[in-house]
Amino acid sequence: MPSKQEESLQDIRNTIDNMRITDDQTDSVAQEAGFSDPWSDDVLEEICRLGEGTGGAVHKVKDKRTGKIMARKTITTREAPMKQLQRELSIMSTTNHINIIHFYGAYMSPSTSEVKILMDYGEGGSLEAVSKILKKHGAVLGEKIAARLAEGILQGLAYLHSKKTIHRDIKPSNILLTDRGIVKLCDFGVSGKLDGSWANTFTGTSFYMAPERICGHEYTIRSDVWSTGISLLELVQNRFPFPNDLSPIELMMYITAGEPPQLEDAGGVIWSAEMKDFIKQTLIVDAPTRPTPKDMLSHPWIVENMKREVHMARWLRTIWDWEKNGRDGTRSRPGTANGHSRPSSSDSASPKADDD
Repeated sequence: MPSKQEESLQDIRNTIDNMRITDDQTDSVAQEAGFSDPWSDDVLEEICRLGEGTGGAVHKVKDKRTGKIMARKTITTREAPMKQLQRELSIMSTTNHINIIHFYGAYMSPSTSEVKILMDYGEGGSLEAVSKILKKHGAVLGEKIAARLAEGILQGLAYLHSKKTIHRDIKPSNILLTDRGIVKLCDFGVSGKLDGSWANTFTGTSFYMAPERICGHEYTIRSDVWSTGISLLELVQNRFPFPNDLSPIELMMYITAGEPPQLEDAGGVIWSAEMKDFIKQTLIVDAPTRPTPKDMLSHPWIVENMKREVHMARWLRTIWDWEKNGRDGTRSRPGTANGHSRPSSSDSASPKADDD
């Protein structure tokens, strides 16, 4: 009689076998070459390590047959909870939206100890990486760029909501950008299905969690809106928006009992009243009155800024010095945080960067 571990592994194999190939070019090349399974270590060249996602290491790889560049997440089944792994595979293989990371396929190593997931390579890096560059150069993100980023995050969350799914780990390192500046939400290792419209598990990165989640209460997709607000506030202010001298436990108590942070003018940088209100709405402590992602997409700050021309690709070229360094992409997708490290704080302020 098979053990529970063996049964779980077989369930993972079945899930992978039932996944459809989502890339016609790879499907065609695989068939011509006589591959029954389009993906394996033999057809992929490992280029470099990108960092850590929830549950496993992430590498930049190239399909030797087509030259396609992808990101590959490796998850060790002996260490990752089987239900979590199945959930991530299920969510990634059934989502199809411009603001959700594209899934190409998955395969298991011959030893069955590792599951390898292939997805889009975010050439423009993560918002965590962009934030580090802004701090390094003493620059501040402009409002039009910030609004485009916010709109992409909210569109992705609204789509997940339509699929009765909640991300549960929205943070800068899980928000990627293409070379054109299109937002891609990634890392669904702790995502889950909503029961009706409520969930009640404590999973994700606590420093970006909404108060209701830290308190262990039931929560909805509105908790992802809070995490979006904290992530954006950190990005535009170049510092984590909570006190930096608290222990993790004290910080969580502060988040649940203190006043939510606000976007404030500082260092000669003046933000619009509309943007300040946008941040304020995302960080409403009372969860039932906090807007949903769809509600936030109708906020005047988003609506008005989406009417304006913004050169996202040009902005990213400036961020990463692509013209100067060449576009080999080795710097563009940095390592992500391990999900538990506390964001660094920076008190520096400088004139707002041009986002025209």
